[in-house]
Amino acid sequence: MSNKYKIATVYGISHGINDFIAGFLLAKLSVQSENILHISLAYLIYALIAFAGQLPAGLFIDQYKSIKSFSRAALLLMIIAILTSYFNLFTAIIISGIASALIHVCGGVACYLVQDRKSTLAGIFTSPGVVGLIVGGILGTMQFAYFYVFAIILVGIIFWLNRLHLPEYTKEVESSNQQDEIELHDFMMLLMLFAIAFRSLFWDIAHQLLIGNTLYLLCIAMSAFLGKLLGGYLTEQIGWRRFVFITVTASAILLTFGRNYFWMLCVGVALLQSTIPITLVLMQDYLRKSPALAAGLSLGVSIILGGLPMYFQPFREIIHNNYFLLLLSIAFVCSNLWIIRKYKLK
Repeated sequence: MSNKYKIATVYGISHGINDFIAGFLLAKLSVQSENILHISLAYLIYALIAFAGQLPAGLFIDQYKSIKSFSRAALLLMIIAILTSYFNLFTAIIISGIASALIHVCGGVACYLVQDRKSTLAGIFTSPGVVGLIVGGILGTMQFAYFYVFAIILVGIIFWLNRLHLPEYTKEVESSNQQDEIELHDFMMLLMLFAIAFRSLFWDIAHQLLIGNTLYLLCIAMSAFLGKLLGGYLTEQIGWRRFVFITVTASAILLTFGRNYFWMLCVGVALLQSTIPITLVLMQDYLRKSPALAAGLSLGVSIILGGLPMYFQPFREIIHNNYFLLLLSIAFVCSNLWIIRKYKLK
């Protein structure tokens, strides 16, 4: 296995374990605590740290340019979160959130720098996350007595990471027309955030519709895993514009009109998630001088923006309305079509 695939694999496994830890801890707290406010606060604080926290994490990593050091810190925090969970679940969840912010950004920037403007490695890195989250959430509601084993696995991953040669930042050439670039940059960045947030919202809606059905949740988790893994590879084979157009349009149709048919929902989720690797690469390509910040925006800030509506009960009720879902689908497709039309890889 070449070095670049080793890098993607070690970060992919770390990503999966990280999300497993988060899902397990949050689910375990939900089972053990009878205080609804305490549970809701834990979920909110975790989301803010793990997703919004990717913004400052990206800024720090871009400034100090030490991917391996921040990656080790993330893995050590995961171990601490596991050990702390046996004493204080709420504190463990907070520590897990910090680890999550770091590992998402570190993995995103490492895969981008080692395979510039390619999405295959991004697919390998991002794909295990949702499986880890849902499996962890399911086991967290059960009497799972082997949670500590993941701390041992993480120690092994740290040793594996230390032996890898991680890519270094390269100095980018300053633009000769910086003012125009900044103006377009602001608009395009917001547009990409908007498109990714809508994708996140569709995933949250699909997840919400299946809450309580363990088998169905596992199926859509595997659909998301396969979608991201294959999507990163297929994007390079058929071209990102064609791939995004086909998958975004098809997923919007399936998730809007086929949500009552489980197999259509699974295919829709796979197509929806398949665009995650290329949108991560596009954001990093646009912010070439700040790839870690771009990873934080794509994998963190946009995700929490897309998830915010789900915290409101009226929104959770209206998602069952077909006309409302159709309106969301149109906005989702249009934002992606604009990116396809206007964006050019540098």
